[in-house]
Amino acid sequence: TYKGYTPFLDSLMGEGLTFKYSYSNGRKSIDGMPSVLSSIPMFIEPFILTPYSTNNISSIADVLREEGYYTAFFHSAPNGSMGFQAYAKAAGFQDYFGMTEYGNDKDFDGTWGIWDEEFLQFYARKMNEFSKPFATSIFTVSSHHPFNVPERYKDKFPKGDRPIHQCIGYSDNALRLFFKTMSQYDWFENTLFVITADHTNQISHEEYHTDANIYAVPVLFYHLKGFKEDVLAQQIDIMPSVLSYLNYAKPFFSFGDDVIYGTDKEKYVINYSNQIYQLYKTLLYH
Repeated sequence: TYKGYTPFLDSLMGEGLTFKYSYSNGRKSIDGMPSVLSSIPMFIEPFILTPYSTNNISSIADVLREEGYYTAFFHSAPNGSMGFQAYAKAAGFQDYFGMTEYGNDKDFDGTWGIWDEEFLQFYARKMNEFSKPFATSIFTVSSHHPFNVPERYKDKFPKGDRPIHQCIGYSDNALRLFFKTMSQYDWFENTLFVITADHTNQISHEEYHTDANIYAVPVLFYHLKGFKEDVLAQQIDIMPSVLSYLNYAKPFFSFGDDVIYGTDKEKYVINYSNQIYQLYKTLLYH
């Protein structure tokens, strides 16, 4: 009911499976990777920074690798930054692709890493070289402070009322071009895409100035369809949901639940904010 800045993502959400209520489990980038890929939420401090990060860690990559999937993690920042490369290795990803593997520093944004458009194109082309089946993940960086866009895109996207809005428009267009490239490949229609945010950022609507909605992020399963208004979803639900979709029948560890098919029970979301544990629940009446 208000102006948005992601027309392409909005179109995907209109075609895919998404949720009225969906949340992150942390407030920082280093919280997102364990939550999304290993179903481990952030409590008190980021899991990557705890002594437990050296333990044996289950993940989508680790589980699917045992099933014959090739696995790779992509991060458009300098290799080793934010602890992502170390975590990707611990989580069982076979390969890591960062700025070093990208190999062209002229596309560096000057602050965080390779611009989203160029790195997403690199990601698409690399996936087309992989043996199938494969399971990959990417963390993009352009939509971070100071919210710059390439010179060729100055004044192309609506600036809105927050510095992030123009940058989000740029990242959305990069996502559109990424899907345009992938749609040419024979594996595209047979691939499940999961799109979420690592965390929230600048707020421009009062309804998001709450302890719950400050964690509100999209969770989208593309090439599935539907809109669930009465199912709570969170980042730690992504791993068990993907494995359920793939009919994975072996035991695995997860703090989350399947939100694609396993929605016939009481559902919860949990996160930690300012020394307070927050629990949101749906109540089922029969």
